[in-house]
Amino acid sequence: MKRPYRFPLQLKLTVALVLIVMTPLAVSTYFIGQIGKVAANVAANEAAARLGTMEKAIDGYHDLVTTTKRLHAEIAARLAKRPELAALDPKADLQAMITTEPGLRAIAMLRADGTVIAEAERTQTGPELRDKVVDEPIGDSGATLRLTFEVSATLQQDLQDLKQAIDSARTVSQIRTALPDSYQNAFLAMIGIAGLIAAAAGIWASTLVTRRIASLVSTARKVSDGQLDARAELRGTDEMAELGSAFDKMLDDLDATRRQVEYLQRMGVWQDVARRLAHEIKNPLTPIQLAVQQCVSAYKGPETDAARFKKLLADTGEIVEEEIAGLRRLVDTFRTLGALPKVEAAPIVLGEVIEELKLDPTMAARLELRPPATPVTVRADKLLLKRVLANLVENGIHAGQETGTPGDVVVSWSADPGGELVTITVDDHGKGVTDANREKIFEPYVTTKSTGTGLGLAIARKIAIEHGGELAVAPQRAPTGGARFVVSLPLRGPETSLT
Repeated sequence: MKRPYRFPLQLKLTVALVLIVMTPLAVSTYFIGQIGKVAANVAANEAAARLGTMEKAIDGYHDLVTTTKRLHAEIAARLAKRPELAALDPKADLQAMITTEPGLRAIAMLRADGTVIAEAERTQTGPELRDKVVDEPIGDSGATLRLTFEVSATLQQDLQDLKQAIDSARTVSQIRTALPDSYQNAFLAMIGIAGLIAAAAGIWASTLVTRRIASLVSTARKVSDGQLDARAELRGTDEMAELGSAFDKMLDDLDATRRQVEYLQRMGVWQDVARRLAHEIKNPLTPIQLAVQQCVSAYKGPETDAARFKKLLADTGEIVEEEIAGLRRLVDTFRTLGALPKVEAAPIVLGEVIEELKLDPTMAARLELRPPATPVTVRADKLLLKRVLANLVENGIHAGQETGTPGDVVVSWSADPGGELVTITVDDHGKGVTDANREKIFEPYVTTKSTGTGLGLAIARKIAIEHGGELAVAPQRAPTGGARFVVSLPLRGPETSLT
């Protein structure tokens, strides 16, 4: 199907801008001569006739302002001398004073240090009024009587408008003749110049807009074709640049969400494998252990060669029990991965959760906390969040000890200025994480430690994602010289798991 021909947006914008500029100028060209001749004399006569009236009106405005100020000052001085106010009686009937005094909206007695002794007020009468505050000292105690009067909110602007009108009237009253022909010719020349400028501006503006729109369309098509890293990257500070920035931000968020979904899908597969493997491994462990224990305890043996055989049997039992214990730990880890509880978020004070890590003696001696100046409250599952932090701290201690240090770990946290996100950093003294391992380290069964199953960080990241956040390794090393793990959580997290 053949697409219907459409006028380009650039041409439409150019024509519209030229018409907008030229139409009023062209119409004005016809009427300017006649209007100038008639209006000049009429306006001059009218302005001269009204000039005296407006000058009297402005004197009246000045008198009104002066009288109002004097009235407010007199009311303030009179009220400050009232016995109950002079005695700074907090039970003084201030509301009655507001009712009886004209224009008074609020009244307050203030001590010398600015604290309030008593106060009363009424609602403002209307939006056309504004408050005018008058302070009056009360005796020699240093106390102040603060009165709030309602005055016209437009009085000053009306006075300014009247002054401008008087200046304009004086100018108009001096015009006695119509505009000369040279003015009309100059106006015609201005029309031609304005038309050229409008056309040039229309072409430039439309080119700028359409080029940016085309860039957004091209980027959207690239993304739909599978180029997920395509970005518009519009420069400038105008609305189109802001639109491009928001579009790129949306693509970044979609890409991050896609990676998180893929990670959760992989974790789901691993969870299913872990559940099945844990079930298959766990079943034969108990009968094996019981059989070995029964064999060792039941053997009495002949007197000859009994000691050697008994020692061999005991060593065998010890080896089998040790291996079974190792398998049990592996099964427990599989079970943890395969049966992670759902997130049940509730408001918690983040500092209290992190402080509870010190209840573990192995962590208390190696843990340094750096809280923010203001406590941070998040919506999170306390037990799951504590599991994430405990895993990161334990890994940090091990990483530091493998490099020959005591294994101290620094935990700090703070909310972003926008109030939408809280960031927790865990810094260690280890050898850090290479760029190649920064993403792989969160995959199940991938570990850089000499011991462990490689499931801890995978579980920790899954918990962070299910809270609506993320767990990542910072690209730069921590100030301590080791790795920096960053947990990002939304302050208003989900009620339950995202999966």
